Amino acid sequence: MLRIEKLSKSFGQKIILDEVNFEININESIGLLGKNGSGKSTFLKILVDLVNYQNGSIFYNEKKIKMETSYKSKILYLGHQPTFYPSLTAKENLLFISKIYKIDENQIIKKIVNSLNIVGLSNSINLPVSVFSSGMLRKLSISKAILLENIWEILLLDEPNDGLDIEGQEMLSNLILSWKNKKSNNNKSLLIVSHNENWIKNHTDQVMHLTKGKIN
Repeated sequence: MLRIEKLSKSFGQKIILDEVNFEININESIGLLGKNGSGKSTFLKILVDLVNYQNGSIFYNEKKIKMETSYKSKILYLGHQPTFYPSLTAKENLLFISKIYKIDENQIIKKIVNSLNIVGLSNSINLPVSVFSSGMLRKLSISKAILLENIWEILLLDEPNDGLDIEGQEMLSNLILSWKNKKSNNNKSLLIVSHNENWIKNHTDQVMHLTKGKIN
């Protein structure tokens, strides 16, 4: 499904990724461990074309992503620092996202309310995002994945439990389990980045390590 060949990335003289080879297939859940600053977040951003790379190739369904734009709706990236329009409410932000992904207008409001309810933000639906705490922003980001779960095929999660309270962490664990259980029918794959080894082992089927620019 998603294959990386000899991918290299440097910032100045610092090598972040050194001819990395990596592959995630349909119905897989992979955890990527690494120390802070090891390049985990950079790796995910490269996969969704948010960061350029110097050398190598990335293929999605055997097509180079630099030449294929349709893959962008199939890979959903939830970053470590969620980004939303601060002046808009939670509902308005998700409405904007819904229009980008062309969700059926007759279903939009129902889907938005449901996704916010699942993550525990039903009472904050009409609050501007500017007043949200970091944990609330994380939950709003997760609600985006719920809203779009019939669209994405690969979900990239960057330290997804950071900032979540106990209830939020339990909610996230249940969602990940649900997506893993659904994947046999919906072809869902998960790539989760974390520095927490125990957590990542409990939430993925396979664990890999990013160390000194290499993924093993």
